[in-house]
Amino acid sequence: MSDNHTCPYCHLSAATDEPPGGWVHRDEFWLVHHGPAGTSRPGTMKIISRRHFVDFADMTASETATFGPLLSRLDIALHATTDAERVHLISTRDRVQHFHAWLYPRPASHPLRSIDFLAAPQHSDPAEVDSVAEAVRRRLTAATG
Repeated sequence: MSDNHTCPYCHLSAATDEPPGGWVHRDEFWLVHHGPAGTSRPGTMKIISRRHFVDFADMTASETATFGPLLSRLDIALHATTDAERVHLISTRDRVQHFHAWLYPRPASHPLRSIDFLAAPQHSDPAEVDSVAEAVRRRLTAATG
């Protein structure tokens, strides 16, 4: 479904390399993987559209119909598998102009809230990335299976 030959996200569907923690979810419209350990808290997830477009308004009816339920399932899975009190959704699409969104689980014990939490440095151990990605993947599979 890649439409733009110069877009790095358009090539992910066909890539043979696995992202950090492997693919958490893959379907006809969306790819989901854990963020890099060096810049992401445990449980940070990146949702990427398979088709090349940038804005919410550019979604097809099928993409629109599946995005909300995917967000809901990921939110449930992140609450169940991390210590998240809130799961923040961010989608700026400024750096890479291809639709993608990030989910950032914020634990109740974290001293920062809202934008302050999102702007603070984040990191995790690669083993944590693998562990959380696997737990979320299992949770999503159990919910649809």
